[in-house]
Amino acid sequence: MHLTDGRLILSASDLTGFLECPHLTQQELAATRGELVRPERDDPELELMARHGTEHEQAHLDAHALAGKSVVRIETWGATVEAYWKAREQTLEAMRSGIDVIYQATLFDGRWLGYADFLEKVDVASELGAHSYEVVDTKLARSAKAAALLQTSLYSELVAGMQGTSPEWMHLALGDGTRPRFRVSDYRAYLHHAKAKLEAVTAATPVKTYPEPVEHCGVCRWNEVCKQRWRDDDSLVLVAGLQRSQARKLGASGVNTVAGLATTDADLSGTGIGAATLVRVRNQARLQVQERETGVPAYELLPPERPELGLALLPTPTEADLFFDMESDPWAQDGGLEYLFGVFNAAGGFTPIWAHDRAEEKKAFEDFVDLVIGRLDANPEMHVYHYAPYEPSALKRLMGRYGTREAEVDRLLRGEVLVDLYRVVKQSLLASRESYSLKEIEALYMGKRDDAIAEAGSSIVAYERWIDNSDQAILDEIAAYNEQDCRSTWLLRNWLEERRPDAEKKFAIAIPRPDPQPSEPSAELQEWERDIEELSVRLTDGAPVAPPRFERVQSARWLLGQQLWWHRREQKSDWWGFYERLKMTEEELIADSEAIGGVEYYGTDGPYKHSLLHRYRFPPQDHKLSLGLSPFDPRTKKPAGEVHEIDNVAGWVVLRRGKGSDAPHPAALIPPTPIEDRVLRDAIRRVAESVAGQGIESDGPYRAIRDLLLLAPPRSEDSYLAIQGPPGTGKTTLGAEMIVDRLIAGRRVGITAISHKVIGNLLDAVCREAERRGYALRAMQKADEDQRCRSEVVKCTGSNADVDDALAAGEVDLVAGTAWLFARDEIEGKLDDLFIDEAGQMSLTNVIAASTCASNIVLLGDPNQLRQPSKGSHPEGSDLSALDHVLDGAQTIPDDRGRFLSKTWRMHPDVCRFISEIAYENRLESAPECSRQRVGGEGEMAGTGLRYRPVEHIGNRTSSKEEAGVVADLFNDLLGRPWTDRNGNQRGLTIDDILIVAPYNAHVSLLANRLPLGARVGTVDKFQGQEAPVVIYSMATSTPAEAPRGIDFLYSLHRLNVAISRAQGMAILVCNPVLLDVKAHTPAQMRLANALCRLVEIVRKDLGSTLSHA
Repeated sequence: MHLTDGRLILSASDLTGFLECPHLTQQELAATRGELVRPERDDPELELMARHGTEHEQAHLDAHALAGKSVVRIETWGATVEAYWKAREQTLEAMRSGIDVIYQATLFDGRWLGYADFLEKVDVASELGAHSYEVVDTKLARSAKAAALLQTSLYSELVAGMQGTSPEWMHLALGDGTRPRFRVSDYRAYLHHAKAKLEAVTAATPVKTYPEPVEHCGVCRWNEVCKQRWRDDDSLVLVAGLQRSQARKLGASGVNTVAGLATTDADLSGTGIGAATLVRVRNQARLQVQERETGVPAYELLPPERPELGLALLPTPTEADLFFDMESDPWAQDGGLEYLFGVFNAAGGFTPIWAHDRAEEKKAFEDFVDLVIGRLDANPEMHVYHYAPYEPSALKRLMGRYGTREAEVDRLLRGEVLVDLYRVVKQSLLASRESYSLKEIEALYMGKRDDAIAEAGSSIVAYERWIDNSDQAILDEIAAYNEQDCRSTWLLRNWLEERRPDAEKKFAIAIPRPDPQPSEPSAELQEWERDIEELSVRLTDGAPVAPPRFERVQSARWLLGQQLWWHRREQKSDWWGFYERLKMTEEELIADSEAIGGVEYYGTDGPYKHSLLHRYRFPPQDHKLSLGLSPFDPRTKKPAGEVHEIDNVAGWVVLRRGKGSDAPHPAALIPPTPIEDRVLRDAIRRVAESVAGQGIESDGPYRAIRDLLLLAPPRSEDSYLAIQGPPGTGKTTLGAEMIVDRLIAGRRVGITAISHKVIGNLLDAVCREAERRGYALRAMQKADEDQRCRSEVVKCTGSNADVDDALAAGEVDLVAGTAWLFARDEIEGKLDDLFIDEAGQMSLTNVIAASTCASNIVLLGDPNQLRQPSKGSHPEGSDLSALDHVLDGAQTIPDDRGRFLSKTWRMHPDVCRFISEIAYENRLESAPECSRQRVGGEGEMAGTGLRYRPVEHIGNRTSSKEEAGVVADLFNDLLGRPWTDRNGNQRGLTIDDILIVAPYNAHVSLLANRLPLGARVGTVDKFQGQEAPVVIYSMATSTPAEAPRGIDFLYSLHRLNVAISRAQGMAILVCNPVLLDVKAHTPAQMRLANALCRLVEIVRKDLGSTLSHA
């Protein structure tokens, strides 16, 4: 930003900086007013980068000239407002004349200024005539970055103002020669919100802001100024491990400094911070103050929470041990790149393994794994040490991405060869440092570094600079930094070993070594893997990545080859998660999104059949435990009982245990070990062997499956039919009608889905349709009695053999069950049609396995609602649901591959338009009758469509008292209001008519306690398939940085779609307005944020400031 002729001129970089850090904007404004001096940035590479950027632009310009296109370059006329307008007019004249390519176009609207590298003419009418222009910006980077897309969005907005119509597309010409395009409307609302916020800030009276640590700090010119401010204030920001939300709670209790926290004797139990956490952060602050006063780094050993934790995680050292550190760039190569694998051994020195693209990344990964396995074969007792969990996570991800070295990585993880020293440090001691990063902890065992690169964030910046200018000196600096990390890890391991006798003496205990774990799978599993590897190679020809989609046969064969491994990859992930949770502390288990920590025994609920019911309570938290599961106790490593009842709102879980059980009551519950999936794997294998032997386009068995893999146009028989049913379009009703049609025609039909609940829902709809038509249904469901459908017409059995016998005897013509029922060899080919409900949530793999039972496959579902749950790392393209596979990247199903249900019978048009725009390419419309639906009365809660209630709060992660209070007020305002349904009938709204959705269990619990008993409150998952006149969606989290599962979860388009589309008449978004100010890092994250911004934009346009007063 700069002042010109008394006017503040803004640019795309100002917008990016504002989204990164509001304090940065205030600093820049102060500098513009002359109140501060901008710190100088000593960056000798900027000039070099600029030169390379100019060369890249010139190459693009030369390509246009060689193609024979007319090109004009716009000249600049100085840095005055008059000069900007003059250059803009010159640009507009070139646009009017229809020049093919306009280079260095000046875009200016009196406030926002930009210079587009290229405007390219397209045959779309505008105020210019039969043509218009789209923005093309050249970037040296090899993948699209959010900042580049924000800039191009701004330029597209400025171009729209000049030609009278918005460009449909914007383009980035990247350094690797690719040119991705992006739909302007997918990012427009995000741009509008960011622009409006920055304009308001710059126009307002200057405000005092306080610097908060953010990711941008590492590259910000004001970084040292902010650091000094924290030092001067003795800010709680400096306390290691103290969350921002905890710091705010302490501040509200009068504790605002490190010294204050170290010395306070105030009762802080009312802060909402757990007692154990308070002890830890107080001691942490005390140690930091101690080092500050003495100048000597200090530490205190902690007693182990369980005997196998802390220093007990350290295996016996060997001379063959390796010390490992990776460098990665999360923004490179569209999904991140692991560009350096660094390995150190005390005797052998340092070995760097580089990778600068996907092919090199695959080879570097393989080289590293081969190095470790070779060393392990020669030295079975050796281990690989690393610091923090990133390295094993990256290895799992790479293993899945490339489908290579899977058995070897599994061997390393199964045998616990990888040792995380960060976990050892955190569980065994407190250090007097302001962070537990490796660089900070080094003060305990080695001297200060003098690296050119100081930290991981700096290495990312450095690598991005290398991407831009390919200077070898930068790579040399990164390698030196990585080697130092590896050496430091070695020294840390040695220092921790020296602490073992100290801890044993202090706590009067003997610290054990970890028990050796078998690294090799069973002989049976090894044989299976050898056979599958051979079969997979026959199908894929050994290709590590998917062939292009236009190579239909090769692509389909490769995809089938990857499906052979899908279940094994999923199981590995489950096993790894299981063993990882065995090493977690109680605090870590509470934070884990799948386990339940902080479990306390409450008492017995009495007998149940031959068992006893035991009741436990737990604090609000997210988890994945459900009825019927048998979770494990991490202390005993054995099942703790079967979940008989669970209430996330009240915080109760009831376990069913044998009357004679003497097992201790658990203090935590973790998900059980994986369920047996051999029947599914065998079914996939049968299909693969057939294709490997007979080809994928030949006559013969599994024709429908093969058509699905090939994405061939559906046929009337021996094929597949995909039906995409957005919310309220009658997908279940249509499915029931189709099933009854087939039964009446004398066909045998199966129903399957991802759960017994979903199966039962469709089965009940079939029963109603059969009764309506007077058809005598003969159906059997394979399920437990408490999981069966509601209809008594359907026979229920827990035995596969009963299903087989009933089919063989001709007693039933409709069977229902999970994929495990239909994938069995005994039922193969016995059915004519298999209907798969919620196929947008069922993996393509399980669809293939289940479909071996039938000649035809009907896929019902919507991949734009909830996605299939998958934990494993899979090669790209092989991890999709069946419907995602059919859509092939589109939001809606192509007409040549299936049917899109385009009319919703649920949503009022004012709700539907938003859902249709963000999720269905504007193809979804409301039935005319839905326009009758509305909430009556007076005031802001009367009417239809979308509403937005901003609620400011700070420090909240998974629950918000502030939002809960607002939701309660909205709920009470709505109760009793007149509601008109789509048939024109009117009645008063009851508690059953208002659905409250939240992203986290903790917020659900809080909301339920604020609302009347019986109010419909739950997470998105609970309400799929349900509807209500009014929906309130409360997001709970204070800021994007505090979202515990990250931006991708909190802002998920799928979850937003499900939440809002439950509404028949009105949907109300309740959230902190700060969530709209999110800094997206990738184009995908920008699309997520855009949807939220678009909702608010619609509200402001339709209702003005009635509700949106933020």
